[in-house]
Amino acid sequence: MKYYILLPMIIIIIAALATDCSSQKELIAKSDKDYFDQGMKYFKNKKWEKAISTFDIILLNYPGSEYADDAKFYSGEAYLNKKEFLLAINEYEELTIRFPNSEYIEKASFKIGYAYYKLSPHFQLDQEYTKKAIFAFQDFIDTYPESELCKEAEKYIHKLRNKLARKLYETGKFYIRFQEYNSALIYFDDLLEKYYDTDWADDAELGRALCYIKLKEFDKYKEILAKYNNNENEKLKNYISILKRNYDKELKKIERQNKKGK
Repeated sequence: MKYYILLPMIIIIIAALATDCSSQKELIAKSDKDYFDQGMKYFKNKKWEKAISTFDIILLNYPGSEYADDAKFYSGEAYLNKKEFLLAINEYEELTIRFPNSEYIEKASFKIGYAYYKLSPHFQLDQEYTKKAIFAFQDFIDTYPESELCKEAEKYIHKLRNKLARKLYETGKFYIRFQEYNSALIYFDDLLEKYYDTDWADDAELGRALCYIKLKEFDKYKEILAKYNNNENEKLKNYISILKRNYDKELKKIERQNKKGK
């Protein structure tokens, strides 16, 4: 009876050992190219985790391989596709340090900026990643001024700077709502100093004009208004109309106060 019980167990053990030996032989037989090809198959099939694990084998076991920089770059791409942007940045940055002569250096440098761009949050939140994205893209443009990706990098910088400008503008508006006009001016002035070339520059300028009306500094208001005499933008024309109505109200208030004072 014991032999009948043991026999199936022995067969299972032998089969397991045979499978293990064959898998070890297969593992030994694989080259760095085999692993890279397998990793790329996973990558193309969007099996990001398997791709990363396979590329890691090359980086750990074949650090001097001609495929090592490829593995590092596509690990970054896999993390990027997984939306694990900080891990992607880490891979791209390591690539630029470990493989300074790699054909992927230019793309990796651009992708660092792009990954930070994807991390950049809504304008109301902390803008640390927005600033890092701008810095990374600008560094890319300075390093690779002839790159085909420079125009794309410039577009991202414009979007990111718009976000920072809007944060300042909305803060200025917040202070206007509470009639803190001097505080609002600080933010509008800051916007115009740092982000004069963004889509929010005119809004900030006209926001300053409103503050000067409320502060009864009419000469400064008129100076700003003169810049927009020939402006045909409908949005700005509407804003200017609002400013003029506010100006007229302030003049009437002053007139009434003067009459009371007599």
